[in-house]
Amino acid sequence: MEEKIKVWAVTEGPYDVQKLIDKDDYPYTVPPNGRYFTVCQVEENNKLVEKEFWFPEEKEAYAFKHYIDSHMEAVELDSPKLAEII
Repeated sequence: MEEKIKVWAVTEGPYDVQKLIDKDDYPYTVPPNGRYFTVCQVEENNKLVEKEFWFPEEKEAYAFKHYIDSHMEAVELDSPKLAEII
């Protein structure tokens, strides 16, 4: 069974991690093929928490943000198929 992720909102980003790394020491691990990320409010155990969503291309990050922002309710995604909505 695929895990479902309920995304309520994009709260920050998209950001180009390369610009953050260039500015100062970036203390977080960057996933392979991850250059752009958004920070989203995600429902986890009936609570909202912030999670990063990574993308290799800027246009994919903005397409994801637009997709989430265009819905009034939370968007439920299959986590392995996240890239398919973009």
